[in-house]
Amino acid sequence: MQRIVTSPHATKHRRHRLGAILSMELVMVIPIFLLILFAIVEFSMLSSARTRVSDAARHGARLLCISDRSHDDVRQEVRRFMGRQLAEQAVVNILDNGHPGETVNVRIRIPMKNASPDLLWMTGFSVRNRYLRAEAPMAREHDVATTRIDRL
Repeated sequence: MQRIVTSPHATKHRRHRLGAILSMELVMVIPIFLLILFAIVEFSMLSSARTRVSDAARHGARLLCISDRSHDDVRQEVRRFMGRQLAEQAVVNILDNGHPGETVNVRIRIPMKNASPDLLWMTGFSVRNRYLRAEAPMAREHDVATTRIDRL
């Protein structure tokens, strides 16, 4: 059996080389890890904002269907429901003719930049000039004109 004798210099060289390989692996893995982390954060924020905007549209449509509130009151309530940051530059459209049984529709459009920082711009996915949209159609349950007359 032959015994291999290694010099202390050769052992030190191997450790240095192993450290260089591990450093190179780290340099290659960190950008991928950060990209995945940024994607998780950005998509989570967008998903949360999408839910809040959808809930605000449903809330506005329900207010129109069961009350005699004006469209401006409903727009203010929808903006309040979304929160200050999401409501900034939000467009709230209301389609309503005031007749019972007809469909009331609340549509909301907000810039994605209100919901999330633009973390993935370097990959080609940017939230700049993109919008979150939500729509909530509901059937009106009462006649607005009749309700106002009954209250007088």
